[in-house]
Amino acid sequence: MSEKPRPIVRLLIACLFFLIAVLLNILLPLYWHTVPEIVKHLLLIFSAIMCVHIMEYTYLWWEIFGHIKDILKETLQTTNRLIDDNRISLEKYLQTTNRLIGSAALCGLTNIYSTRKDVKSDIYDAIENAEKRVWLLGITFSENLHLDELLSTLQKKISHGLDVKILLLDALECPAIFRTFLESTASEAAKIIHADRTKTQSPDPYFHQRLYSDFVHACDRLKSYPNVEPAVRFYTHSPTCWMMIVDNVAHFQPYTFGRSASQHSANLCIGANMPVFKFQIQPKGKPFEILEDHFLKLWLTSNLDLFHIEAKIADRNRIVRDIFDSHSSWLKQVYEVLYTPKDSTSSVIDQYKVPSQLWRWDQPSLSISLQDNKTLTRAAICDYSCKGISLEIESALALCEGQIILLQGEPPTEPLEANFVMNHFLRIKRFIIRQLSQGSPSTIRLEAAPAEENNKPGIDSRLTAYS
Repeated sequence: MSEKPRPIVRLLIACLFFLIAVLLNILLPLYWHTVPEIVKHLLLIFSAIMCVHIMEYTYLWWEIFGHIKDILKETLQTTNRLIDDNRISLEKYLQTTNRLIGSAALCGLTNIYSTRKDVKSDIYDAIENAEKRVWLLGITFSENLHLDELLSTLQKKISHGLDVKILLLDALECPAIFRTFLESTASEAAKIIHADRTKTQSPDPYFHQRLYSDFVHACDRLKSYPNVEPAVRFYTHSPTCWMMIVDNVAHFQPYTFGRSASQHSANLCIGANMPVFKFQIQPKGKPFEILEDHFLKLWLTSNLDLFHIEAKIADRNRIVRDIFDSHSSWLKQVYEVLYTPKDSTSSVIDQYKVPSQLWRWDQPSLSISLQDNKTLTRAAICDYSCKGISLEIESALALCEGQIILLQGEPPTEPLEANFVMNHFLRIKRFIIRQLSQGSPSTIRLEAAPAEENNKPGIDSRLTAYS
């Protein structure tokens, strides 16, 4: 071998040879009475040499162990200092971790998935192995999880006597149209809000959106599974979450209108943004009980099945037209809030720093005048808030920003809501022009004049505009 023996091996060999030499020194005279002197001397010399080697190697290892001891001591001192320096942080971290683990266990929270994609295999396995019930909420339009892939399994479960309940969104209701605005691009939303619905024969742009298309596709697919069809209901209100309860386990994902800045613009679905939480039923686990009760309330208050939905689909044009007619001011506000550029001055949203609404009733008898009571022109209401009102007039040439004008007219008797609004502004009476746009017709935005301005005697009709 080219390698030299290690010190410990050499030490053992030296000890072996030393013992052999000593034994020969003792035993040879007993069995060999005429031992030559030279042999005795050689054995003594050999014993002495091995003894020197043993002492040498022993001293060497003593030094090695000393060095190892010093190294360990220095390392432990550094480690102890590091532990002492970070002990408070470590204790706080361990306390926080213990609290989180304890709270999760108390709530029955057993897992958190960062995306719905991560939970897909667990969900499919749970439904495949379900023994008592399968309750699904919002699965029709799911990202990564699709009703199509579950229908055959659900039909088998129903035939085996399992409790299967499926809650799907009714896309022919106002909450669904609001969600469509949240999940559409600006150009698509513009087509929906500006569509001419007086032409009953033309297809509504809303019917080309993904949410409505998925809704119709789900209805068509359910017709092929007669066992599943009675287990389906359609909800008209906002469900607030995506949820599955399989036996005693609930997977829950909250809905949110918010969106991450890093989210890809191609995927505008609002349902798959938050993490998915997995809750296990527990004797004192409130979250599971709350989710179970939430589903049951949604199920019991939903009175539309596939038969009713098919009837609505047959009359979809009229239904969507009625929704836009009855909620036109709110849906226009939604569109402007979501899609009007932030630096645009044409937006009427938040113009008085308080919520405003469009005037949706017949125009009352209304006129504006200067402080000398000289009537300028008749006016029509565009929108209003508790702080001010926007009017459309024939011409604004005699007016300027900061000018005080008087509002005069007669409130309508019906409806009472319009009567209340008009009485409010006629009681204020004095307004300051905050913004005006020249044209035919012209638009002026009025704000109630401050009390101190109203009480000043001989106030000039032109005031410096202030923001």
